[in-house]
Amino acid sequence: MPDPLVAGLKMSIIEHFSSCGTLHYVVVKSKELTPKQILSVPCPTCGAATEEACELHTGAPRTEPHRDRKLSAAGAVERNQTKA
Repeated sequence: MPDPLVAGLKMSIIEHFSSCGTLHYVVVKSKELTPKQILSVPCPTCGAATEEACELHTGAPRTEPHRDRKLSAAGAVERNQTKA
Protein backbone atom coordinates (compact mmCIF):
# COMPACT_ATOMS: atom_id res chain seq x y z
CA MET A 1 0.00 0.00 0.00
CA PRO A 2 1.56 3.39 -1.00
CA ASP A 3 2.28 5.99 1.64
CA PRO A 4 -0.60 8.59 1.58
CA LEU A 5 1.85 11.45 2.21
CA VAL A 6 3.94 10.53 -0.83
CA ALA A 7 0.81 10.14 -2.97
CA GLY A 8 -0.37 13.60 -1.87
CA LEU A 9 2.98 15.17 -2.73
CA LYS A 10 2.97 13.68 -6.21
CA MET A 11 -0.53 15.04 -6.77
CA SER A 12 0.50 18.53 -5.63
CA ILE A 13 3.47 18.61 -7.99
CA ILE A 14 1.28 17.71 -10.97
CA GLU A 15 -1.31 20.37 -10.08
CA HIS A 16 1.42 22.97 -9.53
CA PHE A 17 2.94 22.53 -12.98
CA SER A 18 -0.46 22.49 -14.63
CA SER A 19 -1.55 25.79 -13.09
CA CYS A 20 1.79 27.47 -13.90
CA GLY A 21 1.45 26.67 -17.59
CA THR A 22 -2.06 28.10 -17.68
CA LEU A 23 -1.04 31.24 -15.80
CA HIS A 24 1.89 31.84 -18.15
CA TYR A 25 -0.40 31.48 -21.18
CA VAL A 26 -2.91 34.01 -19.81
CA VAL A 27 -0.16 36.50 -18.85
CA VAL A 28 1.28 36.35 -22.37
CA LYS A 29 -2.19 36.86 -23.83
CA SER A 30 -2.90 39.79 -21.47
CA LYS A 31 0.12 41.67 -22.87
CA GLU A 32 -1.43 41.50 -26.36
CA LEU A 33 -4.67 43.24 -25.34
CA THR A 34 -5.69 46.68 -26.57
CA PRO A 35 -6.68 49.39 -24.04
CA LYS A 36 -10.27 49.10 -25.30
CA GLN A 37 -10.33 45.37 -24.53
CA ILE A 38 -8.91 45.91 -21.04
CA LEU A 39 -11.45 48.62 -20.23
CA SER A 40 -14.30 46.39 -21.45
CA VAL A 41 -14.35 44.55 -18.10
CA PRO A 42 -14.70 45.96 -14.57
CA CYS A 43 -11.64 45.88 -12.33
CA PRO A 44 -11.89 43.26 -9.56
CA THR A 45 -9.12 44.99 -7.58
CA CYS A 46 -10.25 48.62 -7.30
CA GLY A 47 -13.86 48.28 -8.46
CA ALA A 48 -13.53 50.59 -11.48
CA ALA A 49 -16.47 50.16 -13.83
CA THR A 50 -16.12 49.28 -17.49
CA GLU A 51 -14.64 52.11 -19.57
CA GLU A 52 -13.22 53.73 -16.39
CA ALA A 53 -9.54 53.84 -15.48
CA CYS A 54 -8.25 51.93 -12.46
CA GLU A 55 -7.55 53.93 -9.33
CA LEU A 56 -4.84 53.96 -6.69
CA HIS A 57 -5.87 53.47 -3.06
CA THR A 58 -5.66 57.29 -2.74
CA GLY A 59 -8.31 57.70 -5.44
CA ALA A 60 -5.89 59.03 -8.06
CA PRO A 61 -5.95 57.32 -11.46
CA ARG A 62 -3.38 54.59 -12.11
CA THR A 63 -0.99 54.85 -15.03
CA GLU A 64 -1.92 51.32 -16.11
CA PRO A 65 -4.71 48.86 -15.24
CA HIS A 66 -4.37 46.36 -12.41
CA ARG A 67 -2.95 42.95 -13.33
CA ASP A 68 -6.17 41.18 -12.33
CA ARG A 69 -8.16 43.40 -14.70
CA LYS A 70 -5.82 42.48 -17.56
CA LEU A 71 -6.19 38.78 -16.74
CA SER A 72 -9.96 39.14 -16.53
CA ALA A 73 -10.02 40.90 -19.91
CA ALA A 74 -7.82 38.19 -21.45
CA GLY A 75 -10.27 35.57 -20.23
CA ALA A 76 -13.23 37.52 -21.63
CA VAL A 77 -11.55 37.91 -25.01
CA GLU A 78 -10.69 34.21 -25.05
CA ARG A 79 -14.30 33.25 -24.25
CA ASN A 80 -15.61 35.54 -27.00
CA GLN A 81 -13.22 34.03 -29.54
CA THR A 82 -14.28 30.47 -28.72
CA LYS A 83 -17.98 31.40 -29.15
CA ALA A 84 -17.40 32.74 -32.66
